[in-house]
Amino acid sequence: MIKISRAAKRYVKAFFEWSKEKGKLARAANDMHLILKTLESSPELDRFLKNPTVGTGKKSAVLQKLFAGKIDDQTFRLLDILAKHDRLDILDQIAVLFDKFHKEYEGVVEAELVTAVPVDDAIKKSFLETVKKISGKDRVDLSVRTDESLLGGYILKIGDMRIDDSIKGKLNKIKQQLKHL
Repeated sequence: MIKISRAAKRYVKAFFEWSKEKGKLARAANDMHLILKTLESSPELDRFLKNPTVGTGKKSAVLQKLFAGKIDDQTFRLLDILAKHDRLDILDQIAVLFDKFHKEYEGVVEAELVTAVPVDDAIKKSFLETVKKISGKDRVDLSVRTDESLLGGYILKIGDMRIDDSIKGKLNKIKQQLKHL
């Protein structure tokens, strides 16, 4: 998980409110999603934006060329402000946090299911219903990934809550109990 700086939080709060006021929140969310996916799929671009030896003018030019016709002018204004204040290095943080703010605003709860083996749609649907019951929300964004080191079982993360029902987790609990004997 990416660490979010206080500066990123301030930019996101301001941009989020500005987008709401302008009636462009959905568009801004789509833009931030596109920026995030682009940065995730291109580690070179992320490193380029974080490189302190590259001038902000060069960084801005690359972003203009990359996102021309794909993102709203309002989002370009944010990129210009970030460049002007030499803060394009936190663009990934801003995109991640904006997505989180938008989902909260829309009443969507984020959850992650980690299993030792891939799960089928029926199991995923069952966990989706469990998350809905636990969170009290009807809209759930459930991401699923596998981690063979769990050995069996699952870990379910809903916001700050973590339910660890994996074999690895149970073995770790037993190990801790034995240490205290």
